[in-house]
Amino acid sequence: MTVEPEIVDLAMTEHQRARALRGQGALVEAEAAYREVVRLRPDFVAAHNELGTLLWDQRRFAEAKACHLVALAVQPNLAESHNHLGSVLRSEGQSAAAIQAFRRAVELDPNYAAAHCNLADTLNLAGWTEETLFEFRRASELAPHDPDIVANYGVGLMRQGQLDAAIEQFRAAIRLDGQHAVCASLLLYALNFHPGCDPESISTEHRNWARQYADPLTRSAATHLNDRTPDRRLRVGYVSPHFRAHAVNFFTEPILAAHDHRAVEVFCYNSALISEGDATTRRLQGHADHWREIAGLSDQQTSELVRHDRIDILVDLTGHLSEHRLFVFARKPAPVQVTYIGYQNTTGMLAMDYRLTDDWSDPPGSTDRLHTERLVRIPGSFFTYLPSADAPPVTALPAMTNRLITFGSLNNYLKVTPQVLTTWAQILAAVPRSRLILQARVAQEVRDQIRSIFERQGVSTDRIEVAGRRSRAEYLKLINRVDIALDPFPFNGHTTTCDCLWQGVPVVSLAGQTYASRFGSSALVNLDLQDLIADTREGYLDIARHLAADLDRLARLRGELRERMRASILLDAVGFTRKLEAAYRRMWTDWCLEPTRGTEA
Repeated sequence: MTVEPEIVDLAMTEHQRARALRGQGALVEAEAAYREVVRLRPDFVAAHNELGTLLWDQRRFAEAKACHLVALAVQPNLAESHNHLGSVLRSEGQSAAAIQAFRRAVELDPNYAAAHCNLADTLNLAGWTEETLFEFRRASELAPHDPDIVANYGVGLMRQGQLDAAIEQFRAAIRLDGQHAVCASLLLYALNFHPGCDPESISTEHRNWARQYADPLTRSAATHLNDRTPDRRLRVGYVSPHFRAHAVNFFTEPILAAHDHRAVEVFCYNSALISEGDATTRRLQGHADHWREIAGLSDQQTSELVRHDRIDILVDLTGHLSEHRLFVFARKPAPVQVTYIGYQNTTGMLAMDYRLTDDWSDPPGSTDRLHTERLVRIPGSFFTYLPSADAPPVTALPAMTNRLITFGSLNNYLKVTPQVLTTWAQILAAVPRSRLILQARVAQEVRDQIRSIFERQGVSTDRIEVAGRRSRAEYLKLINRVDIALDPFPFNGHTTTCDCLWQGVPVVSLAGQTYASRFGSSALVNLDLQDLIADTREGYLDIARHLAADLDRLARLRGELRERMRASILLDAVGFTRKLEAAYRRMWTDWCLEPTRGTEA
């Protein structure tokens, strides 16, 4: 197609203007300019792709996809277009199609680092393991000075349980870009799992993160003009990227369902990056008075929305996990701000006023110094649990029929350090007629490392079953094959602990000195199973060994744990939520009685 030279020149000028407007943050004007470019030059592939990425940033996925498809129709073998299309498809939840698009991108351009990285990310989400680390590694080799790619390689290593290597990647990414707050958050998250990191150092790292990235925003926050009536109906907002099928909702959904809407007006700010929710999302929407989609909004825009909604108490459910919106909280859009359930440590931020916990997870006076937030301890338990509606029936104790003890760990493999594996190998060595089911979505090289640790303890590898990723329904069925669950340390399980107990499986836990090493065993305390909680590694070994020898007790627990949970405060969502609302009310009253807090950063 022949285009007049003056049209070509006009399109090029408009393209430069579109790029400049986008760089200035004038997205509406930039979009109009890009659309004028492609009107003038329908074959201008770069403009189609750039318009597509602009729309993708705004979560307008259908329009973004159309742009990239037009680009591919004009130039089918452009790797960049396939990569952009893959990103849109992944955002739409179409992992298989996204993988295909990324594969095509790296096939067309084997040196395309971003496409290798995107492929690795998507393979990991889809449960593929053998290629994942290779693709992460390849991307890092191709772009060793790109902090995003270096950090993504760290994420891949972390998910494979290779903490030391992951932490080094995150530190390398930070050295490349000292202003990269996301890389710094990834480092903080990883430090929580490492047995060699002491609590004080981890606390200091969190405070340093906030001092550099968040606290400057807090100091310039505007005064809050909320109505200071202490006993009026509160406007409470929850912020999360996980208002969908996600482990945290086994603890947040029962709260949202049980809120007293006469006392609390509930706002949910959904920051999920995927385009559509699921059945969990729809249920949660039904529990909220107001539902806000914020993934397409900047932190500043979200902060302005929260202020416009006149939120009294804003609750963070994510901490430093990926997709967090801590920079919304850093702008202090609500007079009272709380972090809860999603992250097992301090945020380090001046803007975060409170963190919710309980007396077991954070014994009074023991961990307060590690937090910038004031710890608010909910009486009895910091959580309420909602079992899966389709959880299978509790089965008979497997050991009664197969005459051997099946230990199990079905936790996130990130929590399973070499020290933990060595301890579990020693347990199997001490209980000859025993085996271990380990759920671990890991590459073959990691499986080989697991088996090597057990062999060094004299345990034959045929006594270890490494189970891969599975659906939640299949995961619950896998629990039914277990006689005794083994909790990892120093970072406990929580959802997995509750799931095991619901299926009648007792959990042996090792409690440490911090929330991350105690919060999971709060469930055991509330079921009067403190004797399953050790305070030393030797004690942990002894508990597992003695419990394995007591088939009568195991059978009794198998038959009664579900009912014990049902009768406990752990499943009393209404009772827990009234206590939570009372805590919110005290926080609010304190703010009302201290007028200067509304003007402080």
